[in-house]
Amino acid sequence: MVDKTVKEDLRTFCVLIERYGVLESGVRDVFKEYLRAEKAGFRRFKPLSRSIRLHDDALYCVADVDGCEKAVCVVKTPDKAPKVFREESPIRFGEYIVYMVDFNVENLRKLVAEKPELGPRSLRGYPRLGLGVRMLFTLPPLIDALKELDVLSDFQLSAGREFSLREVVDAKPGLYPEWLGHTGLDAERLYNTIAMECFKGGLEAYGTEIDHLIITRQTARALTRILTHGEGSAEEGLEDLESSMNYNRRIIDEASATGFVKGITVDASDLIRYEFMDPDRWPREAVRRRFMEEFDGEAEQVLDTVKPGHTYKIGSYELVFTEEEVMRIALKYRLCLLKIKELYEYFRSKVGEDFTYELSLDETPELTEPKELFYCLSECSRMGMPVDLVAPNVGFFKREDYPGRLDELEERVRVLSAIAERFDAVLDFHSGSDKRAEVYRAVSRACGGRLKLKMSTIYQLKYFETLAEFPEGSEERRLFEEIWDYTLDYVKRRASEGDEVAKRQLEEVLKRMGKPGFVKKPDDDFFRYYSFIVVNAKKPSGERIFKERLYKLASKREVRERYRRKVFEVTKMVAEALG
Repeated sequence: MVDKTVKEDLRTFCVLIERYGVLESGVRDVFKEYLRAEKAGFRRFKPLSRSIRLHDDALYCVADVDGCEKAVCVVKTPDKAPKVFREESPIRFGEYIVYMVDFNVENLRKLVAEKPELGPRSLRGYPRLGLGVRMLFTLPPLIDALKELDVLSDFQLSAGREFSLREVVDAKPGLYPEWLGHTGLDAERLYNTIAMECFKGGLEAYGTEIDHLIITRQTARALTRILTHGEGSAEEGLEDLESSMNYNRRIIDEASATGFVKGITVDASDLIRYEFMDPDRWPREAVRRRFMEEFDGEAEQVLDTVKPGHTYKIGSYELVFTEEEVMRIALKYRLCLLKIKELYEYFRSKVGEDFTYELSLDETPELTEPKELFYCLSECSRMGMPVDLVAPNVGFFKREDYPGRLDELEERVRVLSAIAERFDAVLDFHSGSDKRAEVYRAVSRACGGRLKLKMSTIYQLKYFETLAEFPEGSEERRLFEEIWDYTLDYVKRRASEGDEVAKRQLEEVLKRMGKPGFVKKPDDDFFRYYSFIVVNAKKPSGERIFKERLYKLASKREVRERYRRKVFEVTKMVAEALG
């Protein structure tokens, strides 16, 4: 039952909907501003103005009702209300019908199942950003920034490195590598929160994906432990490659079960067989024999898909393959693409046909060659997994600006983009954080604005920067110094284990620490590279050292507002540079 005061508030809400012609003319800013200014005098029903949207002649929003969040649907005819709302008793005010249900994951899942447009979408080849949500409190300011800037985006994290299986992120220290699932997030919490916050924030178009499902032949012993559910040793487990595949299947299981995942990026770079490009190791006739053995009945199809001697005109560029080139490239990528196909089909069996597939080639030791990109996109199509997005290696590195000449970068990207466009695909640029605006402009020009760019690290670093800016002795500054110290200890461990980057950066910071006036800063190189580790850092008991405090401080008004401005400025700079 809804009591009298709430009913009066709902009546007022409907009067305002009528006054501003919302169901007929749409949700205008003046309507939201009126609600935001609290001019309506709501007492116990308080609609969140940022959540209001109109879809198929129904108004949706989230409202605070006596401290509880409710999902609200306002219609003029009952058939316009989704089933999850019609299961509750309606409240009528003249021609308006109001439904309210608890705003929770289960109800949102039911709503999105009936009205997919109200949840994440498969964005395929639409130009957009891809934003990593390492800390969930980043979502509200990101959503507001995307709405204000009118920018499309996916939300994602890297499977394994950033988020992981629930049993991994909740395990006591020592069972798994410290970097595995370093955000402390599992798929259920990550994707449920993304969907909830996007609905609550009124973001009408966004995507979600599992980023970087990494297939490797050198799986850490920890991943075999995951596969065997902690039973037995690594030596007793399956082969490393199959262990890696099963880990990725379990990630897909947990993520797809949420109902809120619309895409995958698969990286099988470790399976690329570079030896087939070496004529000394693999002479022409040996390559031909091996090609016929591995492709067997498909060999003719492959040579018909990428025709030797044919001139492929791609814009102002031309590609001509010899038969030997096709065979060498085909063997180089054969295992890689076969294993990607397995995960592609597994994901499809879980989510259906409507999803976005990205092929990742960026984590290779060499720049992506045009002929190899052409072959991979062609072969993916032949194998029944057409590529929506492809991430080539264009020379980007994580947490670093692009070091080379921009004219060379632009020309390289222009060729790759033209090849991708031939296959109705779009280039995706990974490691997109920390590049200057000129780099973004160069790649955007080269792609004609048709691209995706992924960023993740920068938003976490901006939060640490926010904490560091508070006065010495403040709770915020003290926490920053604690995570700075923890990161330094972690870098010392990495350096002792042979990490060359850690060694170099440790040496540099230790020199500066010995000088007068040294101050711990968020832009110290070692901190920028390795501070990711602090969020899920744990005591021997399994209790997290920093995560609760990091999240708690983010809810303080001054911290929240400072961080919100930083999130907006970073997003704005990148979006405007990309055009």
